[in-house]
Amino acid sequence: MAPRPRQSGSSTTTPPPIGPTPPTTVPLSDEAKAIMSYLAGLGLGGTPGRDVLGLEGKGEFNDGQLVAYEGPRKTIGGEQVLPQYFEGDDQAIATWDAEEVIAWQKRLASGGYFLGQSYQPGIVRQSTLDAYKRALIDANQSFISVEQALERSKKFPYSGGGGSLKKYRMTSSMDLTNVFDKVSQNVLGRTLDTEELDKLVKTYQGVELAGQKSQAGVAEQAPTAAAFAQKKIEAGNQDEADAVQFAGYAQTLERMLGG
Repeated sequence: MAPRPRQSGSSTTTPPPIGPTPPTTVPLSDEAKAIMSYLAGLGLGGTPGRDVLGLEGKGEFNDGQLVAYEGPRKTIGGEQVLPQYFEGDDQAIATWDAEEVIAWQKRLASGGYFLGQSYQPGIVRQSTLDAYKRALIDANQSFISVEQALERSKKFPYSGGGGSLKKYRMTSSMDLTNVFDKVSQNVLGRTLDTEELDKLVKTYQGVELAGQKSQAGVAEQAPTAAAFAQKKIEAGNQDEADAVQFAGYAQTLERMLGG
């Protein structure tokens, strides 16, 4: 079982906010007010030091505990809820053992947080750090825990943001046409017509795209263009391919017999 993610913040009004009072009608408890007064007396009313992941806010910590917070919060069930993850929390996954990392990589991949990037199971590289950070940001922006975000992603996978589309790399149509022409010459003794070539090119590019969009964690590797073309051309022109292959055998035998 993977460890509970490092969680810096608090999900309730304790610890209380330091700085300008947030625009809310939810009253603070007497205990919260007393803590606010105590923290102010310690001089903790200055600018907090760690950014909230994914939101404009900061937190100040003492021995790992949040003691001061400035930033957005949400009212749920009559209580003020704070974001839970701060700058540095996204690095925690690098400290876990391989088994724990694998478990989390699978959950992050299943939830769509890798955005099609590949990863090496049990090894923390940039793609894993990025996926884990996305999950923490996703949780913060909804004022929930990362566990709740991952559970939600089972029904509503993470799709990123920022208004930009992910770019996928595909082999150019011209390069594929050249490869497929050569394969067709070898298999059929002729080139394919334009319609056949276009269909084959689009099919192969679709295979490449599907592999890069795979949510299984490690992107699926498309077959080489030559291997793909040979299989498809033979399957669609079996009699012709057999005839060319037989003719090749006959020529080889004739040469061996000195004909």
